[in-house]
Amino acid sequence: MGREVTIVGQGLAGTCLAWRLWDRARDFSLVHRGDRRSTSFISAGLLTPVTGRNLNPSWRLEEFLSEARAFYRGVEMVLGEQFFHEIPIVRLFADADERSRFDRKREVVDRWVAEFLEPENCPYHAPHGGVIWQGGGWLDTRRFLEASRGYFREAGLIEVQEVDLEKPLPDGDVTVLCAGAAGLGAGPFGFLPERRAKGELLTVRILGFPENRIVSRNGWLVPLGGGLFRAGATYSWDDLTDTTTRSGRAQIEELIGSFTSLPCEVLEHVAGVRPIVRQRRPVIGRHPEIEDLVIFNGLGSKGVLYAPGVAGRLASHLCEGTEIEKDLNVRAFAE
Repeated sequence: MGREVTIVGQGLAGTCLAWRLWDRARDFSLVHRGDRRSTSFISAGLLTPVTGRNLNPSWRLEEFLSEARAFYRGVEMVLGEQFFHEIPIVRLFADADERSRFDRKREVVDRWVAEFLEPENCPYHAPHGGVIWQGGGWLDTRRFLEASRGYFREAGLIEVQEVDLEKPLPDGDVTVLCAGAAGLGAGPFGFLPERRAKGELLTVRILGFPENRIVSRNGWLVPLGGGLFRAGATYSWDDLTDTTTRSGRAQIEELIGSFTSLPCEVLEHVAGVRPIVRQRRPVIGRHPEIEDLVIFNGLGSKGVLYAPGVAGRLASHLCEGTEIEKDLNVRAFAE
């Protein structure tokens, strides 16, 4: 079966990899770094098929979306609760340029269009109209990570300890660094061209607000049920701390106000740093000089979409020796 795999980090990447190794009956341990909450833990867990102001379908979307759906449904069967919610996304165009961009890209994005919305048919003030995307949804990442941790803890596979990311190798093991933003910018994989980004979000209560779909325009509002919503998110490229800010809260409250004038009670305000590598795609693979040191990182804001499929490819490499695709392989950056 090979040597034991030590997974460092129990965020979305580390947890998905653990499930993939579990399915293959490969020996592993999952190192959880004490009380620290990963960015995955506080994220909104959005899966949006078409993203950004440029309205681009996500890279290799259909392939990874199919794998993600099957993966989450499989874990839900094992754990006995639902984490992944497939719901429509109402995307309101922010301005005339965005509407024109949609018109130019209509053939490219049409596969993901459930309905085009003229301004008079939009559920909110939207003078440039909008579109309803199909194929998206959200993952309750907090419950997914907590329930998975409990499952692996009962199996004796969770270790709680601090890890020196500069010297992460236990003797005789293969170590996979799933350390998120903390694993970028320095250390053995410091050669990666990364640009991390801080994001803040709010969990709010809006009683009487009837929306049960994700709403998006220069940010998003995700229905959690029971009058609760998660709203965000900001982007900061300079402040890479996990400290919340007044300006971040004000920006998100302004976003919520663009959708409803109902009273909004803030229940939680959190911040985290997104792990972003060049081209905003995940990276996996072995260190170019340290064969038994492996990385799984760079999920950014699309971890819900990519983590299951990429974890499957990495598990296949570790267990069956399958070659890692060049556009995912960390060694391509070293070259």
